[in-house]
Amino acid sequence: MKILQEVEKHIKVDAEIERFFYEECETRTIEKGKLLSEQNHYNRNIYFVEEGMLRMFYYENGKDITSNFYSEGKITANIDTIFKNELSKNNIETIEKSIITTCNYHKLEELCSVSLTAANFSRYILGNLMLQMSNRITYLQHMSAKEKYQHLLEENPNIILRVPLGMIASYLGISQETLSRIRSEI
Repeated sequence: MKILQEVEKHIKVDAEIERFFYEECETRTIEKGKLLSEQNHYNRNIYFVEEGMLRMFYYENGKDITSNFYSEGKITANIDTIFKNELSKNNIETIEKSIITTCNYHKLEELCSVSLTAANFSRYILGNLMLQMSNRITYLQHMSAKEKYQHLLEENPNIILRVPLGMIASYLGISQETLSRIRSEI
């Protein structure tokens, strides 16, 4: 299980964690274009991308707004539902055929109450989600459109080959025309 290999880079995996992954997590292949989570629904799952690409997005004034991309080794979840028990503000979809490992956050929390290793794993997930959010805020507040694009390419060098340009423009908060102009300058 690839998620175990990733977790072992950050915490010591014990028998309890291994049991959790094999008994409580599900790994499956999901076709391109499938919604894993829908806006205005409750979803308490955590998603680990083993292979493929996901995106988080929402609808605003009839427009589809991309808020993040998740490729191999990344973790995502609807934190509004998990932590505030609110309807999710975001959709999560596959933008290419993907292998995803899923677990229910509350099952992990139950394990955390009896396992320090599980608590450390939960802290790793939360730290990962917070870091993603912090990076996104930095993008939006402190970078020009060109800098955002260059940073995106540094983080995901092959994203242009994997994601439609309209989604990338939406993520960067610019029009497709502006994205085309930036791409021609680089």
